[in-house]
Amino acid sequence: MRIVLLSNPTSRHGRHSGAADAAVAALEDAGHEVLVATSTGYEATRRRAVALLTDMGHRPDALVVVGGDGMIHLGLGVVARTGVPLGVVAVGTGNDIARHFGLPVGDVGASVSIVNHALAGTGRVLAVDAIHAARPDGTPVQACHQWSMATVGAGIEAAVNARANTLPWPSGESRYTVAALEEIVRLAPYGYRLTTDSGTWTGAALLVSAANTRYIGGGMDLAPQADPTDGLLEVVRLDPCGRLSVLALLRRVFAGTHVGRPGVHVERSRSLTIEPWPDDGAGGWLRDPPHPYADGERLASLPLHLEAVPQAVGLLLPA
Repeated sequence: MRIVLLSNPTSRHGRHSGAADAAVAALEDAGHEVLVATSTGYEATRRRAVALLTDMGHRPDALVVVGGDGMIHLGLGVVARTGVPLGVVAVGTGNDIARHFGLPVGDVGASVSIVNHALAGTGRVLAVDAIHAARPDGTPVQACHQWSMATVGAGIEAAVNARANTLPWPSGESRYTVAALEEIVRLAPYGYRLTTDSGTWTGAALLVSAANTRYIGGGMDLAPQADPTDGLLEVVRLDPCGRLSVLALLRRVFAGTHVGRPGVHVERSRSLTIEPWPDDGAGGWLRDPPHPYADGERLASLPLHLEAVPQAVGLLLPA
């Protein structure tokens, strides 16, 4: 079969830069033709992959990404709604998408075996939802910002993501914990107008996320009931509270036991519109929300309309 492969040699700060070469070798040993789309940067790699999908004479049998959640984000943006399935060799920092679907992490051989079995019909190709982003009036955002697999965050979780991306130490999932503690020190609520299937809410919040899968930040179980096959988003919002309360909730988030606690709101909705809303309703002003992040990647700026798109991509999974 013909496979397009995307990789990120900086995954886990270069610790797995050889994973792409190992994946190519394993796929070729299995008899596949492999076309490597990796280029000099994120957008250049996306354009190269799109060109390979559209200029090859016939579409490839699969696109395989080597890296973390950000590479899955990139790959999804290439193949969403094209009918080309997506395979994952997870060697990134957070690996939250692989965690949700029970895929191996840091094991190139096992990951390639899953791809081989799924393509041969002895594994699974699961049709999963994805999150599509646009402006509230329907205007498209930049192509690399349109599709997300896991979670779009526009509160403290986005600020933590941005901070974690700047930390040279520690490596792996611990970076998110350190970044979370640093953000809690400067804790203050943000102002929002949120529109879901049930109506519009305005007010102050610390966290606002639209989740398609369960995990963020290297294993935090933010949306335990998220189901990427139900056509719905899990919209999670956290009311303003003190630092000690946030620290207590942070411990619960790792276990997924924060749902139902005071101040934690979860709603299932087909769509979510997020707009900054600085007026606190009492003559005061609230902070503008941080720049949103999705799948560990910086997304388009607010305001955004997010929608769950059913069966947007086929994911190659174990039987």
